[in-house]
This record gives sequence, C-alpha cells and structure tokens, in this order.
Amino acid sequence: MAVDVSRKNQIIIFSIWLLVVPITLYFAKMYFPSRELDWTNLVILFLIMFLTMLLPIQFQNMTISLERWITLTIFLQYGLFIEIIFIQIAMFLILFTEKSTLPITHKFFVNSGIFALTSLLSGAIYHSLGGTIGSMDFSKVFYFGLIYAISYSLINNLLLKVYFHFNSHIFSLTSKGALWDYASTIIMVPFGIALYFLNEHLSNKSLLLVGIPFVIFLFILRMFNSSTTVNDQLSCAAEIGPELADRLLFDEVLETFLVKLKDVVPYDNAYVVDLRSGIDFVPLMGNGRNGITKDVKGILFHDIKKVDDGLDEFFTRIYFNEKEIKSLKNIEFVGNIRSVLTAPIIRNEITEGFLILTSYRKNMFKPESLNLIDILNGFFAISLEKARFYESTIEKGVRCGLTKLHNFAYLETKLEENMGELREGLLSSLSVIMLDIDYFKKINDTYGHECGNVILVKLAELLKSHRTPVTTLARYGGEEFVFILPNFTKKEATDLAEEIRIEVEKTNFAITPDLTEDKPEDKVSIDVNITISLGVATALEDAENAKDLLRNADRALYIGGKQSGRNLVGVYNDVEEAGTKV
Repeated sequence: MAVDVSRKNQIIIFSIWLLVVPITLYFAKMYFPSRELDWTNLVILFLIMFLTMLLPIQFQNMTISLERWITLTIFLQYGLFIEIIFIQIAMFLILFTEKSTLPITHKFFVNSGIFALTSLLSGAIYHSLGGTIGSMDFSKVFYFGLIYAISYSLINNLLLKVYFHFNSHIFSLTSKGALWDYASTIIMVPFGIALYFLNEHLSNKSLLLVGIPFVIFLFILRMFNSSTTVNDQLSCAAEIGPELADRLLFDEVLETFLVKLKDVVPYDNAYVVDLRSGIDFVPLMGNGRNGITKDVKGILFHDIKKVDDGLDEFFTRIYFNEKEIKSLKNIEFVGNIRSVLTAPIIRNEITEGFLILTSYRKNMFKPESLNLIDILNGFFAISLEKARFYESTIEKGVRCGLTKLHNFAYLETKLEENMGELREGLLSSLSVIMLDIDYFKKINDTYGHECGNVILVKLAELLKSHRTPVTTLARYGGEEFVFILPNFTKKEATDLAEEIRIEVEKTNFAITPDLTEDKPEDKVSIDVNITISLGVATALEDAENAKDLLRNADRALYIGGKQSGRNLVGVYNDVEEAGTKV
C-alpha cells in the first residue's frame, strides 16, 4: 500500500523512533536473559536471515516474507536483545535493495520502530508466561515458541494498523495480506524450532541440513516465480490486442490500453499524449491513483516539441532515476517521480504521440520490457487509427455534408432521448425552435444554387454561436433548421428565437453570383440580406411525443411566421395566434 508522507509526519515518526528504539534496546538488554554468543554461528544465522529476507515470495499480488523462522531460532537460542539487533541490521541493509515510494530514512524509522516494539512486546509475553532461553524441553519450546510467533504476528499487524491510521489509510487485521502473514508465521514455527534443536546438538552443521537448503529452495522458488510472472505478463500482453480490437470508440481504446497495460508493465501513473502538428503536446488521458481521467494534471509541458528536449521521438527510453529524469527538459511531473518510461506512438513512420509511464520508485522499469512496449504500442497506434476512422464514419452518417450540422436522423434520435428524460423528471422543460429562410427559392433563382449553399453554410455558422453544450442544432432539410432546447421554457425559447431572428436580419451574407456570364476572375462578391421565420413549441404542454413536438413547431413556423408576413416568430399555443414582430 502506497502512503504519502508529509514533512510533518516524517518528523513525528523520527521523534517516536528516538523515543521507542533506544528504550526497547535498553529494556531488552537489561531485563531479558541472553546466552553466551557464538560469533561464527551468529554470522551464519545472520546471513541466512538476510538472504531469506531478500527472497520473499510473490503470491496473488502479495509479498510474503519468510524470515520469521530464523528470527525465532535466534530468539530461542540467544535471547531478545540479539534478535532485535539482528532484525535492525538486516532490515537496514534490505532498505537499500528494495524499491519504495517512501524516503528511505522514513521507511527505516517506521520499520525499525515497529520491529523493535514488536520484538519487545512479544518477548515480554513469552517470558511472562514461563518461556526460557536455551531450554531443551521440546514441549515447552514448542508451546512457548508458538505463543511467541503468534504474538509477534498479531502485534506487528496491530502496529501497522496504527501507522496506516496515522497516515489516513485503512489497514485491516483480517485483510488477505494480514491473514497470509498469520498463516506463514505459524507454518514457519516448526522450521525455526527444528533448526534450534539441531543447532543445539550439531552446532553449525545444522545449517547445512536446514538453513542452506531452505535458502536454496527460496531461490529456486523465486526463479520459478519470476518465470511465472514473465509468462503472466506475456499472457496479459497477448490479451491486449483482441481487447483493443473489440473497442470501436477512441476513448474506449485509450482507457482499455492504459488499464490492461498495468498488468504487463506495472506503473504508478500513465499518460497518453498527442503530438499535434508534430510540435504541440496535448494530454489525452491518464491513469493513476485516482483512476482513469481525461483531466490530466500529473504531467505538464512547458513548451512545444524541440529536438533537444530529451524526449526521443523514435525509440522507447527508460529514465531510471531522478537525475536522468532531469534530461526531459520540457516535462514537469507532479509528485515525487523517480523513474520514467517514454514510448513514441508511431504511425506510417510519423510520431503522433507518446505513451509516458511514471513511478514513485527508482529503477521501476526494466530494459527487457522495451520490446514488449514497442509491440503493444504498435497495436495501440493501429487501434487508435481504427477508432478515429470509425468515429469519423459515424459522424458523417449523422451530419449534414454541407453545413456540418447534425442531420434529421440524429435530430429524431436526440429528440426522443430528450423526451424520455423529460418524462423521467431529468429535465424540467423541453422546447424546440424550427426556422426557415424566407424566399430562399428566389435567392437560388437570382444568384444560383452555389450561392444558396454559401448562405446555408454561413447561416449554420451564425446559428452555432447560439448553441450551448446541452442544446442540439440540426439541419432539418432544405433551408430549415431546428434547435432542441433542454430545460428551456416556452418564454426562454421564444426570446432566443427572437434574438436569432434579429441577428440574421442585420447580417450581411457575402456571396459571389454564379449565374452571370463573367469569367470567374471577373466575378464580384456582393452582400445580400435574408430573413427567417421561426416557430416555437414546448413539451409537454404542446405535445406529448417527439413527432408531435416537431410538427407543432413547424405549424407555428408557417402559421405564426410565414402566413403572418414572414420574418416573425410563431409560438404554438393556438394555431389561430400569430407571431409578432418585435
């Protein structure tokens, strides 16, 4: 579990460590018995314990460390003080070999304090119940050794719970990780006791029978585990291609790739960045602690793409530590990022973007992952292009080729959807504005159909300026256009219609007549003015379904607008009521 640590918390932890660890060592030395030291035996035991700590087992995304069997032997043989010293030294050395999101000093103080206090309390329980150091009574050694091991595991997890609570995180004493810790501790008890008795009878020879074989077994298990991990990664990588192939939408491809990639190349944060026009960086999507988001804030770009900015356009690169990350001159990462992987997304030999992975740990990304990333990035680039093509095809199917507005088919679908939302109470009201260009046939006959198309396009651009994120603007057909206005009352829709009517009336539309006999280079652009008539209808007072709502807006347009003199807004209440010109 990752824990963010503030400077204040680090100071508090250090202060607690200064109080706990020296006192623990003092009490262990002064009040708990120990035996004469065999330095050769101690060195060998320490090496076995250290190697055991270096070879934890990975199982179901959990790390299980099995060193407690050797610490139990040390405790039974030499007492509490030596056991604490051993664990402190080994744990200190282990910190320099582990990947961690925490500052190494902070992690040392936390683990040192927890282990020291755990050893003291479990050792106190052992002795208070009658346990002794150096006993050769098997029943007592087994019984009290089991109590010591169980106490050790419970106290350790309880202290972890306190620490995580202190850092506003949750740690359950019955979580899968905690249960595995209890189980592995109990399983290791017979090994620790066996080594203790063998050591008493055979001295250092016992380590040849139990200690060294156990370490070799862990090493083989670790190699097998690594092989299994590689196979799992390859299996996950093989699944990404079909998963991407099943995704048709652009955002779905982005999300699927980022989620599935984490099973292949573990990371803390991932970003897909578009390279617009070969120079502008545009983050498209990220995946981090807060999940998938299009509001990417974990990575910042200070400038356009430059040759010397450190970001390779052609090869996947790993930046193993903070010093190497500084070579990415144009990029700023939010948080304490300690390793980075950058991979260009290339299509048709052109770099169109980047996949950027980050980690809070040094040396997180492995060189052996580079080829796999390159292959997956190839699938990714192809899938993105397919998604773009699909969305473009769909978009063409629902848009007018001339004005680029939504077409009638889309209008019908959207209006049905909005009517459903109105009935469910998701919308407070729903209005429609239909508008039509007055005397449009005359414009075509006078200036030509090409000029008529120019006016349609320019009118569409004018109408777009009145569109909001929740409204829908569509070309109904010919010279007719429709606004769908969710949460607009009839009065609000009528006011908008009047605003549009006035703006169109005051606008000059520049056209170049194409019916004259002049050569193209001699044709002169002229300004023409047009007017529009509009009709307004509102659900549910004017219609109970989408089809009737459009029909009644159309009736308002023709009766209240066209038949009443044109350049008017007709409002559907009673078809006898004509629109008025303001």
